[in-house]
Amino acid sequence: MSYRIAVKSRLPATMRGQLEALLFFNSGQHRIRQEIEATIERYGLPELIDDRGWLQVQVAGIPEVQTLFAVHEEDGRARPVGVVVYVRDSFERITVVHVGVAADYAFGGPYSAERVLQRLMQQIRTVARRTSGIRHVEVAYRRNRLRMATA
Repeated sequence: MSYRIAVKSRLPATMRGQLEALLFFNSGQHRIRQEIEATIERYGLPELIDDRGWLQVQVAGIPEVQTLFAVHEEDGRARPVGVVVYVRDSFERITVVHVGVAADYAFGGPYSAERVLQRLMQQIRTVARRTSGIRHVEVAYRRNRLRMATA
């Protein structure tokens, strides 16, 4: 069977349950629980909004977040397998404030070779290069470890 992983900026509202699973009930979140809690305290909890049949992720503490989704498409069906929520939080920086990857696409999963998180981060770097003034992309979960990449 042939499938593809597409990166999209929006999802249909019919995928709400699957997106909730990625963001709120992710089986891998226990590994970075403290970082997630610190990020939620700093930026706010993500919330799913149905906007005329399309899902948006909003974060209470951030007025203008953006979201990218990785979607597994096969035989006319689709399911979200990755999500990143990010914001331009300074003139020179984009910060990824929330991340979710399906267990079967995460490290050690049967589809881990698809590198879903790396694909999403590469798309954000592409956005950063096209945006005037952006010099860094940072992941909030890693902020305590001070891991930044140059755009």
